[in-house]
Amino acid sequence: MRRTGHRFAAVLVTLAFVAAACGKDRESSSSTAAPTTTAAAATTAAPTTSAAPETTTAASADTTPASEVAGSTTPDTAADTTLPPETTTTLPAADMFGDAPWPCSPGDGNNADDGSEVGVTKDGIQIATGDDAGYAGSPGLNSEMTDAMKAAVAKCNELGGINGRQITLKYYDAALFNVGPAIQQACDDKNFFLVGEGWAFDSNQEETRLGCGLPAVPTYATSAAFAHGKDVYASLPTPSDETPVGLYVQFAKLFPDRVTKAAALVGAFAATQESRDRAIAGSEQFGWTWVSKTIEYNPVGEADWTPFVKQIQDAGAGVVYWSGTCLPSLQLFMQAAKANGLDIPVLTEANHYASVCAQANADGAMNNVYVRVATIPFEEADVNKATQDYLDLIQKYGGKTSLLATTTVSSFLLWAQSASACGATLTRACTLDNLKNTHSWTGHGLHAESDPGGNHPSSCSALLKLDGTKYDRVVPAERGTFECEDGWIAKIDTPALEAAKLDANRISQQFATGG
Repeated sequence: MRRTGHRFAAVLVTLAFVAAACGKDRESSSSTAAPTTTAAAATTAAPTTSAAPETTTAASADTTPASEVAGSTTPDTAADTTLPPETTTTLPAADMFGDAPWPCSPGDGNNADDGSEVGVTKDGIQIATGDDAGYAGSPGLNSEMTDAMKAAVAKCNELGGINGRQITLKYYDAALFNVGPAIQQACDDKNFFLVGEGWAFDSNQEETRLGCGLPAVPTYATSAAFAHGKDVYASLPTPSDETPVGLYVQFAKLFPDRVTKAAALVGAFAATQESRDRAIAGSEQFGWTWVSKTIEYNPVGEADWTPFVKQIQDAGAGVVYWSGTCLPSLQLFMQAAKANGLDIPVLTEANHYASVCAQANADGAMNNVYVRVATIPFEEADVNKATQDYLDLIQKYGGKTSLLATTTVSSFLLWAQSASACGATLTRACTLDNLKNTHSWTGHGLHAESDPGGNHPSSCSALLKLDGTKYDRVVPAERGTFECEDGWIAKIDTPALEAAKLDANRISQQFATGG
């Protein structure tokens, strides 16, 4: 059955605290107290913008929380017996993001935290985030994610924090190849959670992360070990045993004769290789055949892209699946393709929807690039409130936007909602229980529905096409929508999945003690 997602305006997303399902859900620590859902408070505080953290490789920096939180603006009528019968007290409207309230509030002042929980006091929470911005081959890589986290934390602190606990954000730059030192520092700094981070070589963090028990609600996961990691819940999951296949169905309808001669061109490192393996395993179930699966480029750069163009031409490929970065790699490849007469559609993932990528295409060399998205593009913010709210958030607090960073905001909201529901005593165990029981999530309307608690991806897809310095919607035609079909999540098997050693609950045992 095919479904079309329309603008996400209908549903107020709340946590569904139900009994843990067997098999499909991952194991999680159990809480001694049953979690409860609490609505975001209506009280707001005077804005305080957080200072931008310094970028230092494998080092941390604080994002200062908002200082004083204003008291409740709701009149206190409990002791007033002189009010006339017709007098009523009206609570202020909740501060909304998309189709649901911000999960942040000053609380009731009765937090019972005693300081025994890592990263938590009754007045504060310390969380960690990070990116690969220090990588010299692509300066600022994914720094938009950190911009989004800083903005979301600042806004949440203005609203009172997590039931009155102000959030301090620690930042860690893995610079692509320094994940080990970054995660060790995050552990040493005793953070409550990793939230909204994304490191390309995230498998290199797992032994250390598991050793210090640091849970994560990441922007993305690349390795099977982390995507199936214990205490990892992504807002848009990318498990290695399942993959969205709508993009391959949609692309096959656009180019039915070409997808029978597909070639893959990816960076020669684990993250892009695993993306290629998932693409091959998923697409072959929907009519794709591959004439070349092994062409790989140096992720730190190539002096000449012409040999790669020649390999694709020699293979007789009709389409290319690309995994890597837009700038400079994809641009240089497409410029070489144009110069050598290779006119071929290229299918890639959502990280290639970025303003810097579009702006770099003034020469039109990348006009044959198609991008799969499960998030409403910025050009359609007028029909999707959550998208406009994201743009307004970044504009207010400063920073750059990217489609990937909307997932960062979704991850923050998922974490904040799960933490807020714990009430007066905040623990990792309670937050993880709430995450585990969240099976319908759209980031307040930012993206297509996913299942974080079950670690299942979205079955929805839309394709955009780069045209000059802008992106055009290809399918579905209606703005603000996706094509969704129940069969568009395929079971797959890849080499990385075997290495991850999943247990019966789909939890990786690759770096487990004694594994």
